[in-house]
Amino acid sequence: MQRTTETATYHARILKLRLPEQDSLKDAAERCSADPVSLASIGRAVGQQVRIKRTDDFVAAYTVNQPNPDDPGLADVVRTGLAGRERLGTGDEMDQATVEATVVDAAPTTGARFFEEAKDTRDQSYFVVIAPHGGLIEQYTDEQATEVLSQLRAAGFPASAWLCKGFGDDNKGASDRWHITSDDINPASFPLLGSLMSRRFFYGVAFHGFARQEGEKDIYIGGRAPMPLKAAVQGALNRLGLPLQVKISTGDDRPKFQGSRRENVINRLAANGIQLEQSFEARQRFHKEIADAVASVFASPWRWLVWTLMSLFR
Repeated sequence: MQRTTETATYHARILKLRLPEQDSLKDAAERCSADPVSLASIGRAVGQQVRIKRTDDFVAAYTVNQPNPDDPGLADVVRTGLAGRERLGTGDEMDQATVEATVVDAAPTTGARFFEEAKDTRDQSYFVVIAPHGGLIEQYTDEQATEVLSQLRAAGFPASAWLCKGFGDDNKGASDRWHITSDDINPASFPLLGSLMSRRFFYGVAFHGFARQEGEKDIYIGGRAPMPLKAAVQGALNRLGLPLQVKISTGDDRPKFQGSRRENVINRLAANGIQLEQSFEARQRFHKEIADAVASVFASPWRWLVWTLMSLFR
């Protein structure tokens, strides 16, 4: 294995999974396995994100979900299922690829790109809004997060935001290259998120999107926030009078709509986290109206008072 120290990378072979030990990764397009020692050589570990690049510079992001079930003599091997290799534009195994420690671009560029932004009100723990899949990954969600931030600040409430934006190109779309599920997002791989993770917010909202299937609602309200807060968000959305079906998610809904796991990034950031899943049609037609309704719930003197009183007893 040859390591390039200047850019925190190592050269790798992308091989098929070793079954049956790795059945859980078979259909996981954004997850792979790798050698822990090789990862450590570039400052990464199992459970964190990396970029994998082909020799022609085609690149995509992955979560290293588990260590390889291989002996140390195969330290350069990264294993994926067919869907994982297709994320790199081919179903074939590859003898020449590069694993990179840096997941997000330093600044927005052109073409296929993936970068984060943070807008932080220092020393406040009242409210945070995030869009982990902005840009064209889940379109309009970053605009919604920015709108909520603007509305709260304009009303005199402190608020912070974290956005991650991805864009694709003619070879591969943004979601296929850059989507990392919320339970997997590791602040070690997203420096600006890491800076926000250093404190615990009282309220938080994460904007997400989904492709609506027959029988599904337009908006699902999930997260670990208590039911009265979810009901307040649902009420604000229903008062818009828009042709949208809004549901507080339950255990009968898809796990994606529930957002209730402690590992979910909004639940790690906020004690009262709301995950808002929205169909593409809802986002396309009403993204600003939805954002303004959500902002109205938290631009509330009563909620500010609750936070203030709770802060006194921490």
